[in-house]
Amino acid sequence: MQNTDLKKEFIEKIKSKKELSGLSDSVVKDSLEEYLQKNRISIYEKSEKEKKLIVKEVRSRLRLLAGRFQKSKKSKKSLLSSGDIDKLLKTHSSTSERLEFYPRLKKLLSEMNVKSILDIGCGLNPIALASKNIIYYASDINEGDLSIISEYFKKNNLEGSTFVMDIRKIPRSLPKTDVCLMLKLLDVIDPKHNLSENILKSIPSKKIIVSFSTKKLSGRKMNFPKRFWFEKLLARLEYEFEVLESDNEIFYLITKKLGIAYKQF
Repeated sequence: MQNTDLKKEFIEKIKSKKELSGLSDSVVKDSLEEYLQKNRISIYEKSEKEKKLIVKEVRSRLRLLAGRFQKSKKSKKSLLSSGDIDKLLKTHSSTSERLEFYPRLKKLLSEMNVKSILDIGCGLNPIALASKNIIYYASDINEGDLSIISEYFKKNNLEGSTFVMDIRKIPRSLPKTDVCLMLKLLDVIDPKHNLSENILKSIPSKKIIVSFSTKKLSGRKMNFPKRFWFEKLLARLEYEFEVLESDNEIFYLITKKLGIAYKQF
């Protein structure tokens, strides 16, 4: 069996779990290759037991990136078709927790006179935040969610587009918008804080809103919800910021100072 065929077989096995089925093949492939390279192993001539272990380990990592936010197994398409937006938003844990805060966030975006948004790791945010006077670029690794968002844009005559992107790969170019959203993203994709600086530099938007959870996985409130490592990073980059809190999240409203150009990688 050729290398590409064997990898395709692994990708199909990894995605056979319902909670991972919506992920982009390219993201799954990258995670598989990253695992193989990190552990210095080959997928050739492996026993069924060894293959199952590889699939299990890669699935575990992918669940951290995406699956942990899937709260409900209800059909998102049927909820969208019926117009039950609140129930649709409740299928995703982050948007569900953010339901009462979205009006405040929409008001903030209006006060900032935002006409365009880049939403990285968007989940179902665009369904709560998009409006007719905003151009919305929605990015995620979950093609299933992006399909729902595209359908929502079309159904409501909203100016928006979706694209698959794994921000850990730091793309060479991103849409330039009034504001970029990265909500509850950095803790998931950058637990060791190695990528955040380059990610921030790669974003061409002058305004960036980054949020972090203020709850532990157990559901208990964190004693120290502020991310001091992140505040130190912003200070070093000479980015101005304000802090806003909700019941479940802490938001950093970041402004890149004039004259500090974004960096392409």
